[in-house]
Amino acid sequence: QINLKPNFFIIGAPKCGTTSLHEYLKHHSCIVMSEPKEPHYFSTDISNGGFREYSEYLKCFPIEKSDSVVIGESSTLYLYSRIAVKKTLNFNPEAKYIVMLRSPLEIARSFHQVSLKVFGETETDFSSAWFLQEARKKGYKLPISCVDKQLLIYGEIAKIGMQVERLLSIIHIDKIHFIFFDDFKNSTKNEYLKVLKFLNVKIEEFPNFKTYNSTKKIKNPMVTKVTNQAVAFKKTIGLKSSLGLAKKIHEKNIEKKPLDKLPSKIISEMESFFKEDINLLSKLLDKNLSSWRR
Repeated sequence: QINLKPNFFIIGAPKCGTTSLHEYLKHHSCIVMSEPKEPHYFSTDISNGGFREYSEYLKCFPIEKSDSVVIGESSTLYLYSRIAVKKTLNFNPEAKYIVMLRSPLEIARSFHQVSLKVFGETETDFSSAWFLQEARKKGYKLPISCVDKQLLIYGEIAKIGMQVERLLSIIHIDKIHFIFFDDFKNSTKNEYLKVLKFLNVKIEEFPNFKTYNSTKKIKNPMVTKVTNQAVAFKKTIGLKSSLGLAKKIHEKNIEKKPLDKLPSKIISEMESFFKEDINLLSKLLDKNLSSWRR
């Protein structure tokens, strides 16, 4: 089987619509998207289960379409990683980049839900998890089941202004296409057409613009907590953890409902934390982001 080499990357941010865009692009006859969606081959500074062998990574891009000109993948922590983008550039100096952005308050909150389901977080209350960040940076108060403390530092994950500044210091802005989540949600077809133009591929019949991987509310936080603690306990006594079972429990324990409204005290705290970062992004992209504040 012949494999292709990716020439564009959807690099983040997490919980900004990347799964939906990945799925839409997959339906285009000239585009091959990676399977799985997030190989995370280049973010070797974050331990979240990415592919580490080059040959295994290339297997994510099999030739399925004879006229494929665009080959992409969507590892949403590449923007957060300090080294991933540089590595992609060494890998393919001609690569293009798509960055999807959203209010950092929403990213942080939604990523906490991801960490509960995937990264061994045991603090089910977001406000409490938010205030644990400083201790966790120093290596304290981390759940045993946590694979990498960087995945539980929600404020840093969502500091997209700083991350975009780092990106622009490495990649020329002509090679980057930015999409704002609210535009993507409200004018999906229009934003999709802009992506096709950026990737320089023809317009075809549109895919079904349904939403993929939206943030889902955990039905019973205690079930999530106990499941992650059980996985951690098995790990400490040297038993091979049955992550398959934990995954099934997490999948059953979610519902399609919006997350509860955060107390205004934590919103104020987060707004103050992200204020400079939002201003930085606003300046970098010359975009009014006042709607991200209350």
